[in-house]
Amino acid sequence: MRIPFGCTGPVAAGEPRAGLVGWSPEQDGKRIRIVLEPADWSQTALFTTPEATEKWEAVEGFWVPRPWLVSETCPGIIAASAPVEPAASPQSVGLAAVFERGGSRLGRRDGRAYSFTIRNNGEAPPVVPAGGFTLVLAGRIAALADGRAFACTASGPDQRPVCVAGVQLDRVAFEAEGETLTEWRPG
Repeated sequence: MRIPFGCTGPVAAGEPRAGLVGWSPEQDGKRIRIVLEPADWSQTALFTTPEATEKWEAVEGFWVPRPWLVSETCPGIIAASAPVEPAASPQSVGLAAVFERGGSRLGRRDGRAYSFTIRNNGEAPPVVPAGGFTLVLAGRIAALADGRAFACTASGPDQRPVCVAGVQLDRVAFEAEGETLTEWRPG
């Protein structure tokens, strides 16, 4: 899965980021830091059932922003008639990296973020690509504790459901303009 990010600029200071990827400038614009902090979903409703707690030792969650878009690049900005940008929709699609109880600990982050710093080149500050950055999540779909690959919940019949797919990640990478900046692979 290729997820574009950084499309509208850096992450705002103090904005919650668990499970979301973003970038922010550092040291007076001399560095750009990209961070993906997995969210701990092991205590959420989908993963606290008796079957889930028996099967999974850890569940690290990642949100898929804008799941309705099929493009692997940042969406084009269309001038809105309203002077204020509308609030982002709540997250509704996620990937849950599941780790079996007693299984290998390779690939588990245990709360550690995926992080990469782009440093300035000489005196010139680093430049954010016009098309933003890309998060690459590669792996395979994994069955959740009930045997299904996807699970959805909603707080009511008129509410958009939140859906999560179980996954086993083989690769996490940050890219810019088609070039890999850094990657992580278990093992």
